[in-house]
Amino acid sequence: MTSDPWLWLLQANDSAYPSGAYAHSFGLEELVEAGVVKNPVDLERFLTAQILPALLSFELPFFARAHAAAVAGNAADLLAMDYELDAWRIPAELRDASRRIGSQRLSLLAQLHPSALIQEHLAAAPRSHHLVVTALELSGVPVAQAARAFAFQTVAGLSAASMKLLRLGQTTCQQILCRTLASLSCQIDESLDQPVDGWFNPLLEIASLRHARAHARLFIS
Repeated sequence: MTSDPWLWLLQANDSAYPSGAYAHSFGLEELVEAGVVKNPVDLERFLTAQILPALLSFELPFFARAHAAAVAGNAADLLAMDYELDAWRIPAELRDASRRIGSQRLSLLAQLHPSALIQEHLAAAPRSHHLVVTALELSGVPVAQAARAFAFQTVAGLSAASMKLLRLGQTTCQQILCRTLASLSCQIDESLDQPVDGWFNPLLEIASLRHARAHARLFIS
C-alpha cells in the first residue's frame, strides 16, 4: 500500500482511523442488559470463552484465505468469500455491522490507495464485509502480522465498547485486553493453517437478534 507497509499497518489499525467500529458492540450491549456480563470478571470470561474460539476456529482461517486471494490479486475469490460470509453470519445485525464497517474502510481505502484491485472490488461489492476489506487493506503485510491486526481490531473493539457499558476503568480494561491478547497470540499461527470451521455461538447470536428490539440502546449492534 505504501513504501513502508508497517507504518500503513499502524495507520489502518489506529483508533483514529475512521472505521465506524466505535458505534457497534456486536451483541455485547444486550449481554450486559441481560445480566450475562456484569463486571470485569464476566467480561474477561466472555472474551476468552466466546470471542477467542470464534477467532481461532473461523475468523482467522477465513482471513488467511482472503489475504491469500488479495495477495494474488484474485478479485473473483474475494467477491465469492464476501458472499460466503453472509451465510456464516446468521443474525442480520452482525451482517449489517460487518458490512457497515467494511464499506467505510473500503471507501477510505479506495481514496488513500486506489489500486486496480481495490477499485474493482469497490465496484463489485461496495458494502463488503470488514474481514474481506481488512485482508485487502493489509495485503502488503505478511499474513501472520495482518491476522494479528485483524484479531486485535476485534478484541480491542469489544474492550472499548465495554467501558461504555460497565463500571470499568481504563486500567482494568487494558489489563483484561493484555491477558486476552496474550492467550490469543500463542494460537494464531496454528489457526491460520486450519480449515475454516464455523463457530456456533448461540449466546452472542441471540443477543444480537434481541438488540434490534431493545427499548433503548447505545450501540447500533
